[in-house]
This record gives sequence, C-alpha cells and structure tokens, in this order.
Amino acid sequence: MRVKIRSFAEFRNILGKEIDTDLPGDVAVVGDLLNMLCRDHPLLEPLLFRKGRLREDVNIFLSGKNIDSLQSLQTPLADGDELALFTAAIGG
Repeated sequence: MRVKIRSFAEFRNILGKEIDTDLPGDVAVVGDLLNMLCRDHPLLEPLLFRKGRLREDVNIFLSGKNIDSLQSLQTPLADGDELALFTAAIGG
C-alpha cells in the first residue's frame, strides 16, 4: 500500500516537504504509519508523541479530514491516501 505524506513546520525539517511511502500488507492504520515513520526517523517521535500518546499540538489530516473526527490513530489507510502532518498554530 502506498501513502503520500505531506509535512509542514517542524515535521518538514525531518521528513522533507513530501514523501511517498510503502506500507507492508493490505491493512494498516494511521498509527502503524506513524510508528514506521518514527522507526525510520527517530527525531520524529518526540514531535509526534508524549508518554506514548499523540501530542495535543499535532494535527494529522487524512485526505483532507482530521483524524480526530475519524478513528484517530486507528483510522484505516487505503492505497493512494494522502496524510498531512501539522503542528497546531498557538498564540495570538
């Protein structure tokens, strides 16, 4: 399964602007993809996770929809999906 990842802010410094990645098998969820990315890019993990949970200041969109409105890290992925990683805009 092939998924495109678009990175913004701090994530772009580690992953680059856009990458295509292959996930093994036909069944995967967003959490699987993030774990694979963290394994391949260790500096990414503290930007995504705190105490084993997705950080509150991280926004992840799957094909234009925030995963919080879907099934969060258990949101299924499909071949050709696009995932976007953002940090929340904080401040005024």
